[in-house]
Amino acid sequence: MAAQDRDKKVGTEAVAAEGPPGYFAATRRLSVSLLFSLPLLAVYELGVLLMRSEPSAAAAMVKTPISWMQRHPTELLGSNVALVVNSLLIVAVIAAVVRAKRLGALHLGTFAGMLGESAVYALLLGPAALAPLVGRFELGGFRPQFDQFASKVFISAGAGFYEELFFRAILLGSIYYIARRGGGLKPVVAGVIALVGSGGIFSSAHFLNPGEGPDLGAFLYRLSAGMLLGLIYLSRGLGVAAWTHALYDLYVLCLAA
Repeated sequence: MAAQDRDKKVGTEAVAAEGPPGYFAATRRLSVSLLFSLPLLAVYELGVLLMRSEPSAAAAMVKTPISWMQRHPTELLGSNVALVVNSLLIVAVIAAVVRAKRLGALHLGTFAGMLGESAVYALLLGPAALAPLVGRFELGGFRPQFDQFASKVFISAGAGFYEELFFRAILLGSIYYIARRGGGLKPVVAGVIALVGSGGIFSSAHFLNPGEGPDLGAFLYRLSAGMLLGLIYLSRGLGVAAWTHALYDLYVLCLAA
């Protein structure tokens, strides 16, 4: 017991000596990503209340189990499924706040840095996704289009949060897990399969929108963009990926020429 206590004390002292993680390590943590993503969730859900509709197909998909349980109350949860989900979210947020504080990341500077980082990625996302298809990298022009601005903000926030949650956190993560654990593939191979697979499904899903017809160029562009967002998710976490997606959509809707 004495040896175990001594080893535990030495380990604790070693961790303490290392100090808090740096910016990139801390902001990639799930707790910090969750807190950084919350404004997108709040803005979109406010939009749902004001618009009385669910403009994001990804949001509707993620919420399908909740909607089903509301229509088919269970003995365990009754019809208060939304209350249970909101309570769990509050608990998760409290846990995230505690964890982020321990990491030394619970301050405005950290989230301002993440926002600035996401804005840069959003500005570069379109040209970077298009470059492999046209053989050059160039930034687009600007043409302000601020009509129905509030609706565009709501739609962009929902796309950023729910599409990254579904296509990257859930789908990409699931494909990687199956390829890595089920298929026994090396991490790099499993990662490439997950990026291409989730990016392909992400691109294909856009053709389910009304007025969208088959278009190879549009498919390849969205595949490229989806894979880039997947790389951002893997390297920088859900929060930065979600804000990058949201800011990119807002830029396309309001400023892109």
